[in-house]
Amino acid sequence: MKIKHAVICAAGLGSRLGKNMPKTLVNITEDKRIIDHQLELVEDFELVSIVVGYKCKDVVDYVKDKREDIRIIHNPGFENNSTAFSIDLATKDINEPYVSIDGDLLINKEEFDNFVNSFDGETLLGITPSKTEDGVYVHLNENQEVISFQRQPKTDFEWANIACINKPVIIDKDEDYVYPQFIKHLPLKSFIIEHLYEVDTPGDYEVALANLDKL
Repeated sequence: MKIKHAVICAAGLGSRLGKNMPKTLVNITEDKRIIDHQLELVEDFELVSIVVGYKCKDVVDYVKDKREDIRIIHNPGFENNSTAFSIDLATKDINEPYVSIDGDLLINKEEFDNFVNSFDGETLLGITPSKTEDGVYVHLNENQEVISFQRQPKTDFEWANIACINKPVIIDKDEDYVYPQFIKHLPLKSFIIEHLYEVDTPGDYEVALANLDKL
């Protein structure tokens, strides 16, 4: 089953990174930002929505210069609303599967394509070898399905903040986080994305920059 819609969640303050800008606009090279990398990932999707909030004009002006047909969704309460709220805003009129991507992810393009192409109609969770400073760790069964999430202790893999989502999984805007909303649907299929780097803290940023050659 082909997914046609991608949602990039980029409304947050990014306060832990300390750059005083949306994380999606952070440079990864002198002439490339995180959002440039993500727009390359989703260039073949028919509909790309980006949810903006913090310094939204900066994000909108930048992405519209890169892809004119991108759909802009404003999250007006971004200071208090969660990623789940952003996903709900972007998908309330979408009645088919979509891929949700946090706006601070750097992902190997071939692995991303393999992830999306492996979607067979059932919600598919992206996981990655544990590497971030504040991960949400997962347990897998013998079929490589996610059977639980936890903050501690650390496991071999963590929730990667990317998923191909289809009904009956529905993201509730009133929940604080996305991953707990998968719990009632467990076990869920997973896909290991080896070279995926979340830029959430200064330490994460350093790790991502050190691995740009793997993207």
